[in-house]
Amino acid sequence: MAGPTATITPLRRADGSASYTCPSTGSQIIGSVNGPVELPGRRDAQKPEEATVEVMIKPGTVAGGVGERYAEGIVKTLLGRLILGREKGLPRRGIVVTLVIVGGETGGKVTRGESYLPLLPSLLHTALFALLSAAIPLSMTYTATFLAVTASGEIIDSPSTKLAQDATSLHALAFSSKGHLLLNESEGSFDFDTWGKVHERAHTICRGSRIRSEDGDVDMGDNAESSGLEGFVRETVEDKLYHDYSWKIDVA
Repeated sequence: MAGPTATITPLRRADGSASYTCPSTGSQIIGSVNGPVELPGRRDAQKPEEATVEVMIKPGTVAGGVGERYAEGIVKTLLGRLILGREKGLPRRGIVVTLVIVGGETGGKVTRGESYLPLLPSLLHTALFALLSAAIPLSMTYTATFLAVTASGEIIDSPSTKLAQDATSLHALAFSSKGHLLLNESEGSFDFDTWGKVHERAHTICRGSRIRSEDGDVDMGDNAESSGLEGFVRETVEDKLYHDYSWKIDVA
């Protein structure tokens, strides 16, 4: 299965932007970040010692609803833990993250009553790349994945919409670059042993496989397969930096 693709700074009039496509689920998200900015008419939302994080999620072709508000709350809570809002110039200002669903198996539509968990990893990755594009200070980065557990107990990574609808439980998990579990959202029926297997599988997908050599040392690995989604994030940012500063590297 092919991996995800991302583009950093596709929009020119935002402080930071990114696009993200997950080929397994077909999720296509465009995100923008503006900040630090003033929050006119929102003095009640301003924080005296840190930045205020605002998240807006918009389906591409329909009006937002309860599902979007639910996802906004999750993304906002996670980003609020990572953005260094007390840095100079950020207190009493706003950081506005806008995520637009422009494609996928449902064409950007999430039918009322359907789960938003399949889209959460794509939304989170888009927000991360957009924040990095805007040079917003973060305490750490993160990666996220979506898993489904079938009636037979099989754990499927990034399942299709049909597989997700037939699954007994759905799970969205995110891990920080320091190994912390930042997000754990689950739906359906499952026991603790099943969740433990899901957690282990998600950790491997996000942080990569850590293979021990004969002497007991851990081989972190340099390829994308061994470093998981963390390797994908790192390589995407490195490619963007190389593209932006290639003139300087060539001159040197």
